[in-house]
Amino acid sequence: MTQIKKIIKLNQNQIERFSRQILINEIGNNGQIKFMNIPVIIIGCGGLGTTVATYLSMLGVRNLGLADDDKVSLSNLNRQTLFNEKDINDSKVKVIRKKLKLINSEMNLKIYDKKITTDNIENIIKNYEIVLDCTDNFKSRYLINDACFKNKKILISAALHSFEIQLFCFKAWENTSNPCYRCIFPESDLTENIGNCDSFGIISSVAGLGGLFQSLCVVKAILKKDQRMYNEFLMYDCLNLNQKKISYQKNPNCSICKVV
Repeated sequence: MTQIKKIIKLNQNQIERFSRQILINEIGNNGQIKFMNIPVIIIGCGGLGTTVATYLSMLGVRNLGLADDDKVSLSNLNRQTLFNEKDINDSKVKVIRKKLKLINSEMNLKIYDKKITTDNIENIIKNYEIVLDCTDNFKSRYLINDACFKNKKILISAALHSFEIQLFCFKAWENTSNPCYRCIFPESDLTENIGNCDSFGIISSVAGLGGLFQSLCVVKAILKKDQRMYNEFLMYDCLNLNQKKISYQKNPNCSICKVV
């Protein structure tokens, strides 16, 4: 990622742009400067990724990575913001980079128009502090989880199943109680056979809300608010507007993050 000078003081244009959130006591000038300095990467630029990218750009996150090897298709347009019919067959990350620049021209956007693999993931995430997993399959989630644990990256992951949103925040490397993704979902033949939104179905408002949840977790992670989120698994039923929080501890037998 291109290195840019860190913001140490807001200029007048930045104060005006972010004035409404600077007014919030928990944010203020110092919080806004943190938003603008901490690098974040989004892996997976679909329904979750496009929404969270939009809101992070408005939040003031300047150092943003976008990773996805897919091209825009007609079936994406029911839920993936930032795309329109003219973008069909174009690279998702290139389209998003262009459109985010229209929202915030000060953004330093790095795109990775490639499939994330065991061979390249560590090099891709190395310059980022927060990783957003917006993928839609267990294989990718395990891969991202393992790399984030090994490289001590905050991981914010979401999954969509019809009308349900699942939200996870991981910092398993920080202490002996925080779980990782594998602690909650141990790898098995069952997880390999679970489908994605292509088989479950999804609507735009559920995908959008999932991305909003992830963007709010980025805010909390940067401001270091609500450390409980690293031990909780949120399930939100959008159809009935019900939510459930399940507390989790590290699995002592976890293949990745167990305490030796």
